[in-house]
Amino acid sequence: MQQYDVLIIGGGPTGLSAGISIAKAGLNAVIVEEHPKIGHPLACGEGLSVDKMQTIENMPKYNSEEIDDDFLIQRKNHLIEQILSTQRFFFGTSGVATSHLETVTINRPLFDHLMAKEAQKNGIELSLQSRVNEIKRDNNSLIIKTNTHTYRSNLVIGCDGPSAHSVKMMGLKGPSEYVQGVEFKIKGTLTDALDFYFDFSRFPKMHYGWAFPKRSSTNIGIVIDPASNPNSILKRFIDIHFSEVREEDIIQRIAGIIPASGPIPNLCTDNYMVAGDAAGLTNSIFYGGIAIGIHSGWLAAKTAIEACKSENFSKKKLLEYEYKCRMMPYADPIIQKAHQILYSDFTAIDLENFGFLINGWDITHIGIWKKLLLSLKALSKPSMLKKYKKARIIAYGFSKSRDWGF
Repeated sequence: MQQYDVLIIGGGPTGLSAGISIAKAGLNAVIVEEHPKIGHPLACGEGLSVDKMQTIENMPKYNSEEIDDDFLIQRKNHLIEQILSTQRFFFGTSGVATSHLETVTINRPLFDHLMAKEAQKNGIELSLQSRVNEIKRDNNSLIIKTNTHTYRSNLVIGCDGPSAHSVKMMGLKGPSEYVQGVEFKIKGTLTDALDFYFDFSRFPKMHYGWAFPKRSSTNIGIVIDPASNPNSILKRFIDIHFSEVREEDIIQRIAGIIPASGPIPNLCTDNYMVAGDAAGLTNSIFYGGIAIGIHSGWLAAKTAIEACKSENFSKKKLLEYEYKCRMMPYADPIIQKAHQILYSDFTAIDLENFGFLINGWDITHIGIWKKLLLSLKALSKPSMLKKYKKARIIAYGFSKSRDWGF
């Protein structure tokens, strides 16, 4: 049986971020990942804000000389595909709002690969094709059984994505609501901004659609209720908004589930913490999770390092991580409240009215004057007056969550 100070479940950005910090602290740690290759399968729009790229610990830095033979094809590409300063928000047929946030589209497989290289360079062990089947307690530590090995560790960090298997194994309550993300990677750069489409009238089961440009392709996708037929709805969405796209232009089809119920009730228990998608830590308006995952993985690692130094792995000690996490903007309850209003309470007519209210606006910042103007415009839409307070919550939720999304 192999013994480690910390065992991390999941080799996505969340687990790799935790692994980088823990390895730099000199702890004996392993990342177990169920898939055969880091960065695959891809389930991501591949967008990030420049601010988060530059300020969050453990974000990857590109150096083409460090790419190994498995990624020779990536030598021709860059970590950053496009740098964009505009986001557009289309509300049915009634309005278009913009924001001006410096953003990038990224090469996600390379992004993850660089994080893995950084973790391994600092001493982390990486075990691929290792699916965790069981976690049980034994003498104040945990026994973790995978399909290939059995491990003992004083501390486990669950970063195993939306399925949150480790959360359930540890007796915690996982995410209660999910949505389905479906995306086509399409030949050609079809837009010059990050575009978001909110269209409840033509697509009643769709939360929103997006188009993210890359250097020679465009990611076009939708977020939709899981019980629907996502592929056919995405094709209809493309037919309406990108009629020039042909079937042979589709390079790749990508799909995955996304937690939508906000942070789970408990982010830790004795000997265990959970971060990223597994903890419900996604942006529940835009459903992005890369920046949040990397940051929450880093926060979990900081607490793990302190716990190892003090040899205290109790829930009381690990709650330090949970408190810090819940203080972050991405865990603000207003975002989940805006999510509930927008995707559950608002009708297609409400959305059209909301689009009318903010049509032509730059919503980069929602200050006091725009709030006043929103009130005045609402007077011309009596049906909207009843939901004016909810419209303000949505607008605030957009501005609060925007640069943690994509």
